Amino acid sequence: MRLRRASMFLIGVATLAASAAYVFVYLYRWEWNRALISAAIFLAAEIAAIGWVLVGKLDALEVGVDSVRMDLEAVRARRIAEHLGAAGEQPSAAFEWLRPDPGKTQVFIPVLLGAGLVLVCVAWAVERVAGITAAHTSDRRLAAGLSVLAPPAGGFLDDSLDPLRDLRGPAGSRW
Repeated sequence: MRLRRASMFLIGVATLAASAAYVFVYLYRWEWNRALISAAIFLAAEIAAIGWVLVGKLDALEVGVDSVRMDLEAVRARRIAEHLGAAGEQPSAAFEWLRPDPGKTQVFIPVLLGAGLVLVCVAWAVERVAGITAAHTSDRRLAAGLSVLAPPAGGFLDDSLDPLRDLRGPAGSRW
């Protein structure tokens, strides 16, 4: 693996050096197309070198994050074990109000259903009152406001009022 990385590094450095040298050689000889190709190869090798460095940095960062994650998981597992040990055999009090009790009447769900029914009725009444009071005035105002969006009287393809109509069409189409 080490030999492969060293060979890739040497190939990258050689490509960078050779392409940079040939850019100047071709510019000196006034061979612009070859200079452009050499410059493109130089840029590609430079971007590859930057990518190689960034991948190395990201690998090192990933190793650091993995070690921190393993430390956090160990701390979390220890805390969970402490809480479970401390809890012992105590009964849970979560959702105590949902547990059936022979001495209590279960009215929670019917109260929710009744409240929902009342809210639906109130909303229906508000909608009816709003519809009755605003129907006539809002429709006229809305139609007047939206009339500016109407298509032209002759449609979109009517160009009878266009002063440049004769200039845009064929010369002999009117006569």
